[in-house]
Amino acid sequence: MSVNGSQPRPAQRRLPGSRRVRLLVGSATALVLAGVLIAPVVLLGSGPSKHGACRTTIRYQGRPYVARDTGRVVEAIAIGVGVASGCGTTPTNVDLRTVAGVKAARAVALASDPTTVYVKRGVCPSLAGAALLRCLRGRAAAAASASPPL
Repeated sequence: MSVNGSQPRPAQRRLPGSRRVRLLVGSATALVLAGVLIAPVVLLGSGPSKHGACRTTIRYQGRPYVARDTGRVVEAIAIGVGVASGCGTTPTNVDLRTVAGVKAARAVALASDPTTVYVKRGVCPSLAGAALLRCLRGRAAAAASASPPL
């Protein structure tokens, strides 16, 4: 019995198991979460896979667009929803945007992937990076450079 009337504190409850088991469970949970967060990027990736050159294809307004690497691309207006498929993945709806200075009939982009442009089949073949963007902009870029400076 205590003099001031207080009672002893109840023992704190601890999770059963050793510290090593708890660390193992936490690490496994972190790996599962990382896999869930990275899976969409891998599934929509445009690089070559183990099975050869496999590229994601997007179908928008009945036209197929193929993934092409450009480095960094500036996206503009949201234009609608397309269907991404290829590389053994199930078709998935994706939000599409225009590329700055490029008509949607030539190329589109995903808001979630700023390094890839999806180009209509047959447009600017075998180009990549800045050369691809220059080709996609075509006449609009040529007209802008031909105008006299102010």
